[in-house]
Amino acid sequence: MNEFVNKLIIKEEEYEGGFFPQIPNYKKRGSAFILTGGDNDDILVDEHTTTKQIRQGRYGKLIEISTLPYTKELRFNSVSKEMAYSFDVYVRAVIQVYDPIIFYENRNLDVDSYFDNLFSLDVKKITQKYGVLNYTGMDEELKDKLSTYDSLDTTIGFSYRISVVDAVPGEKAQEYVERYGRQQIEDELRKYTNNLITSLATTYEEAVQQEVIEGKLSQTEAILKIDEYKQLSYNNKVKKYEELMEKGIFTNDEMRKYVISALETIKINSQALIEDEIGESDKRDASHMDLFYPGEES
Repeated sequence: MNEFVNKLIIKEEEYEGGFFPQIPNYKKRGSAFILTGGDNDDILVDEHTTTKQIRQGRYGKLIEISTLPYTKELRFNSVSKEMAYSFDVYVRAVIQVYDPIIFYENRNLDVDSYFDNLFSLDVKKITQKYGVLNYTGMDEELKDKLSTYDSLDTTIGFSYRISVVDAVPGEKAQEYVERYGRQQIEDELRKYTNNLITSLATTYEEAVQQEVIEGKLSQTEAILKIDEYKQLSYNNKVKKYEELMEKGIFTNDEMRKYVISALETIKINSQALIEDEIGESDKRDASHMDLFYPGEES
């Protein structure tokens, strides 16, 4: 893999020097020219290059190298605080050849491995500090850290600077974040619905009890009215739960538990009503018996 070399080494061609060699045109903007493959050290062709120097070196190859800034995109997959999930870290570096001869000597450099070895350890240390649900500020910390490296590598012959750093949860982490978000919304919806129903039910029962106190309703009528309201509320809630089931928010098991609980409540309330009715009946029977068996006079 030699993507970096393929991008920046523009041309490699045979060079015929001879006894009266032609000095290559070195004034092309954004390019550097090297004569190599000779008896002497490689030379950078510039205004100081002479025909004598070229003839003595017996060079056989002319290399053209781009000295313009080149953008290199780097990607890292680095674990998050949760360990089970990871971040996809994108880094954009601007690379530029500053020493064409040293760069050409390192033309087989695997640039991806170079930057992986240079950055991956620090990238990992930083991403492990952040969770996939909250990683605000991680991009800035990564860029600050990666920008502290010496951007002029004399052993490689090029310089680099970090222009962009972006980190997002990986594919599996994104699925987890989406599930968590949906769960939060569903929990809030359940909480809001339950609080609303409870509040309404309590308010209604208090209003009915107030009517009893004011003599507008008997206790039996109040119980029947409250039971009727609860039955209507139950029916409405069942309908709402069915709608939520269709949307996948509630499961069949949750629905079954709710129905059983609601039916038990209705059963208890109905039993209480029956017992109240029996108690009222016993009182009426006792008063009738007093007519037939009056108490003894003292």
